[in-house]
Order: sequence, then structure tokens, then C-alpha cells
Amino acid sequence: MDHKNLANGLGPDERNVLDRLLETFPAKDAAGVRGWLPGLGGATDPLKLLGALAPTGSDHARPVDGDPRAIRRIGVIGGGTAGYLTALALKAKRPWLDVTLVESKNIPIIGVGEATVSYFTVFLHHYLGIDAAELYERVKPTWKMGIRFDWGPGTEPFMGPFDWSADSVGLVGAIKDHGNINGSTLGSAMMMEDRAPVYRTEGGDPLSLMKYVPFAYHLDNGRLVAYLTELAQRRGINHVEATLDDVVLSDAEWVDHVRTSDGQDLSFDLYVDCTGFRSRLLGDALKTPYQSFGSSLFTDRAVTGNLPHNGHIVPYTQATTMNAGWCWRIPTREDDHRGYVYSSSAISDDEAVHELTTRYPGIKDPRLVKFRSGRYEKAWRGNVVGIGNSYGFVEPLESTGLLMIATEALTLVSTLPASWSDPVPRDAVNVGLAQHWDAIRWLLSIHYKFNTRLDTPFWKECRETTDVSGFQPLLDVYAAGAPLSRRNAIVQDLANRVAPSFFGLYGIDCLLLGQQVPTKLLELDEPLEDWRARDRASKSLVSRALSTREALEAFDAHPELNRQLLNDADSWASPAIAARMGLG
Repeated sequence: MDHKNLANGLGPDERNVLDRLLETFPAKDAAGVRGWLPGLGGATDPLKLLGALAPTGSDHARPVDGDPRAIRRIGVIGGGTAGYLTALALKAKRPWLDVTLVESKNIPIIGVGEATVSYFTVFLHHYLGIDAAELYERVKPTWKMGIRFDWGPGTEPFMGPFDWSADSVGLVGAIKDHGNINGSTLGSAMMMEDRAPVYRTEGGDPLSLMKYVPFAYHLDNGRLVAYLTELAQRRGINHVEATLDDVVLSDAEWVDHVRTSDGQDLSFDLYVDCTGFRSRLLGDALKTPYQSFGSSLFTDRAVTGNLPHNGHIVPYTQATTMNAGWCWRIPTREDDHRGYVYSSSAISDDEAVHELTTRYPGIKDPRLVKFRSGRYEKAWRGNVVGIGNSYGFVEPLESTGLLMIATEALTLVSTLPASWSDPVPRDAVNVGLAQHWDAIRWLLSIHYKFNTRLDTPFWKECRETTDVSGFQPLLDVYAAGAPLSRRNAIVQDLANRVAPSFFGLYGIDCLLLGQQVPTKLLELDEPLEDWRARDRASKSLVSRALSTREALEAFDAHPELNRQLLNDADSWASPAIAARMGLG
């Protein structure tokens, strides 16, 4: 593997700090860490750490004066994260547009499962231009270095770290050495010990290696939406507080205006449907056919609540197998947000509440959320574009939802013509976004198909009947040899073509090898002792890293740490990487 030299990637001051930090290690540990540093970054291209690229390619054309069909007035119908992120994206890249957000304070947002992915971190800071220091002050995020899965055979969890493509310690070596994938990267090793790669030098100054280990945010939904609301106002987005009463069409494919319950008629050139599951424009008014994912994803309910963590903040989202589904754990600064996603055909709502509160005593006032998984056949009909739950939804863990909101908003901004007289790429957008949602469906399906943790009726049915047909060609390639990410270039290209995924072959490897799905494991291409030397170096770095809570406090107190993360050329979140992803 063509490893990036981390030590050379550091600036002179950072190298001096790192040298001073290593002086605090025992001599044998310091030598091992120094010898391993050239492989720590691991990624030959930081883009690989972030998965698939966003749709790009717009010149953001301005409308021509006097054009009666010019697109100038955008109505975002509905608030929440989908509405506000879309409005902010439009205003960030097309500031000449008149953007109005229409929302009712009487319609609550779902507000569950506030996890994200690394791509979303870059979207927030580079595409929307959100100041990191302000986000930390107002929203108080915690970090998600990956997902801990209480999943698969046995009782041990496996880690799905976001730096999986670095393979900085070694996936095959981990399996050969101790029988599972844990510890195959520095991020995985940090997750296992609830630490983050931030250190205190002898002088007390912090040293961060976070720019070499991709992470995402856990975001309290209430604080996030409140902050986005204020940000939208500051950036000149109009706001109308009203409840949508009717959608008036001029023909089967075109909205003429919307009417509110207080008698207002609101007319726009383009309508963005962010009305959530109600899908008032795309679904109800335009009668767009709906495609269910129910044959792959059997869950349709979630019961949620918060649980005190007494200051212990973990650096991951946790997914735990339950009798009729699974439970998430998302840490915020104050407490852990818990949610049990289950199938109403397997257990009753009362039984789900009892199972959640018995397993995690202390959860008060559990709240029920009903949902369905699937997508509408088209995201863009006439002058209506659906974004967020109004177009597609899988499960109430917002990492995939927020990823798709960002992707859908980027697609809209990048493809929206200046005038309805111009060519409109609706078909390309509809096919492309549908493929994204379908890829998420198939990715989630393999979580259910191969989870052998419990033998309850629900999980037996999942293993027997879950539809994984969209990924079956990939599964056939995997069965013949894994990791897929170490197969030859032709096989990798073939696998990526038959089953494209946001998270690439490294992510698929993690899920399948983590669940110990049978395969012909490739041979280790080095002496096992070389792998063990990197493992020892990784463990040395972990042993001196701060707890996640302490590391977050260091970032709160030292804004320069986020500036390094977002500005340094060697960071996974650098401006150059953002630009190459279409997020600059």
C-alpha cells in the first residue's frame, strides 16, 4: 500500500509538538510509533475515506432579466433539517435567488437519531460555510468515528470505523491474529477504548491527529434546527410561519400555488417539498407512485428516549441487536439518545417499550415514531422537487437521511436551470437519486440478512427472507475472496459497478467480515509480526489519547484545532478535498 507519511504531513510546529509528545512514551513504544507513522494516514487518496462523490457540474447560471420563465423565487415548503439545509444550500451557491421557507410550528420534527457521516461534516463547513467554532458553541456536537455493531455471531461487538479505507493497521492481519476485524485501523482502536486521537503535551497544549482520522458529528436535533433557523435568517432567507392547507395545480405536472390555512396564496417558480412523511406536494398533490423497501427492511416503528451517561461520551454510534430489531445509542453532551427500531408485526408497541426500558433502565417518557421505508419513483416532477423524508426514507437513524438530504440539495443546486425555457435534466436527477436510495436499501439489507446474534422469530425471518437481490452479484464476488478492497483492480471495478455504494468496498468488507459472513479469506501479504508491530504502535497511541469528553473540551477551548482540520492541506477535510468532492 502506498502510505502517506504522516510525520512529513505535519507542519514544523506540529512536528515539534509530536516529538515532545513521543518523549513521554516509554522508549520501546516511542520507537514503534515513530516507525509506524508513515502508514498512519494510510489513504493513498483522502477521497477514499469519504466514499462516493456528490453530483457536481453546474455553472449556477443566473436568470436573464425580462425572461418570463426565469427561476428566481424558490419556495421551500416545510422546515426541519431538510428544509433549512436545502434553503441554506440554495442561498450559499445561488445568492441571487429569492428563497422563502414556509413552515408550521404546529407540526413537530421527528428529531430522532442525530448521527451523520464524514461527508456531512465537509458539507456543513465547506459547502454551507458554517463556522466550526460557532457550531461547537451553539449545537455542541460530539464525534462519531464510526459505528459499534453489537451484531453478528457470538457476544463481541465489531467496529465499523470511518477510516476503514486507511487500513492503517491491517484488516487481514486483525482477522488472522485474533479472529475479528477490531483494531484494523487507528480509528477502530480508538473506538474500542472510547478515546479520540487528541493528546496533551508536557506543556499542556493539545495536539490533534483528528485530521488523519475521518469522523462525523452527533447532533442534538433541537439545537441543530434552532441554529439553522437563526443562520437562515442571517443569510437572508425569507420565513413564513403558516400551515399548508392546499396545493393548487395548473396541470398534472405543475403547481400553480399553495394555500395556507390562514388564507394566504403563495406562488413560487420552484417548490421544494420538505413536508416529511406527508409528502404534500410530491406524493399527495402530484400522485407520484411509491416504491416500498418492505421486502428488505421489515421495521416500521421506533420508540425513543434519553438516558444519562454521567459524562462518559463514546466516540461512535452504537447499534445493538434487539428481539425484533435493533437499538441505537447516540451520545450528546448531556446524555445518550436511545431508540429501538422494530417491526410492529413482530411485537406490539407496549412490548417494545418494555424491552427498551428493561434493557436500559432510566429511560423516561419514551416516544413512539411510525414510519415506512421506501422512496417515490421520482424526486423531481414538473416544478416540484422532493428532499428528505418527503421523497425517501429508510430508518430513523439520521446518518443516511442527512447524507441523502445533503446529496439531494447538492443535486438540486447543481442542476437547477436559470429558466424553465432551458433544458431541464429531470430524468438524470430522478435516475441518479433513485440509485442512491436503492444502494442504501441494499446496504442496509445485508445488516439484516447476515446478523446471527439472536434466534428470535424476527431475526430468523430476516435471515430467511430478506431481499438482498440488489447486492447479490457483489455477495457472489465476496464469497469467492475477501477483502474485496484487496482484490485486483478488475474485480474491484466489477464489484463497484454491480453494486455501487456510498461507502465503497471498504465499507462492504467491514460489514460482511465484521458479521463473519463466510468467504475465502485472502492471505496476509506480510509476516504476521509486522502487523503486530503496527498493532502495538496503534495501542500506544490509543493509551495516551484523551477520552472523547476531554478531547471535545480541547476543541471547544482551542479553535485552532478545527482550523487545522478544515484548512490544512493534508487533512481529510481540506478545502482541496472539498473542492474535488463538489463541496467547495
